[in-house]
Amino acid sequence: MSISGHQISSVKMNPSGDWIAFGCPHLGQLLVWEWKSETYVLKQQGHLFDMKCLAYSPDGSLIATGGDDGKVKIWNASSGYCFVTFSDHTCSISDIAFSSRGNVVFSASLDGTVRAYDLVRYRCFRTFTAPSESIVQFTSVVCDPSGDIVCAGAMDPFEVFVWSLRTGQLLDVLSGHEGPISGLAFNTNRSLLVSSSWDKSVKVWDVFSTKTATETLMHGSDVVAVASSPCGNFICSSNLAGQLCFWDLATGEQVGLIEGKKDILGGRKRDDRRTWKNATDGLWFST
Repeated sequence: MSISGHQISSVKMNPSGDWIAFGCPHLGQLLVWEWKSETYVLKQQGHLFDMKCLAYSPDGSLIATGGDDGKVKIWNASSGYCFVTFSDHTCSISDIAFSSRGNVVFSASLDGTVRAYDLVRYRCFRTFTAPSESIVQFTSVVCDPSGDIVCAGAMDPFEVFVWSLRTGQLLDVLSGHEGPISGLAFNTNRSLLVSSSWDKSVKVWDVFSTKTATETLMHGSDVVAVASSPCGNFICSSNLAGQLCFWDLATGEQVGLIEGKKDILGGRKRDDRRTWKNATDGLWFST
């Protein structure tokens, strides 16, 4: 039997003797083989490299993950099994999102494409790209509550691209940020798009009426993530200073602040060369 191209570290037979399980640590792979019928009972494999992002479906039954291996995997949240893998991207997956109905998964990649996957037929039915000849590395993706608009933020140029899901055509390009786009979120009340950037700002866009930002919320350091509250009245942003800032979208004012830098400093491992005082990583909330 040729099970894998890499080393198999463990093997186990079930009590009845019908199934044989093999484990391959390099691939993160688990194989269960029924030797009488010579068929696979179970073939599970995680991401070959680091997992970059994940998202829950609206009903919580599915989890979508994206990795550095360019693969998008859909998992059953109750059983923990991956039942479909999409390998259309050629580079690392930077962000992933579900549609409001939960039947479509969107993935943004550093290969310059945003793809939409149908979870009924299990296929990529739409590929979104930038109009320019140069490759645009997408860092974030989000779909509006109605399911008609798909937005993606880019590493360079510092713009947000807006497409129609039905036609796949580029509807608009939102310019105004002076740094890479780090996160996107849709406000459920008024369908406002919120974008965070490394230029120390969060911008609020009305994508259905105007091309300019209706509000700019300035921060003291680079903003790395943004999220909208379920009610749609507030947003939360995370910055490199280890702060969580809460904003009222109606007034544009900051209504709350959580100082989390001291809580996430952590300790020092035995083989660490640097102490927690001069460590440079893990001092902010990335999501």
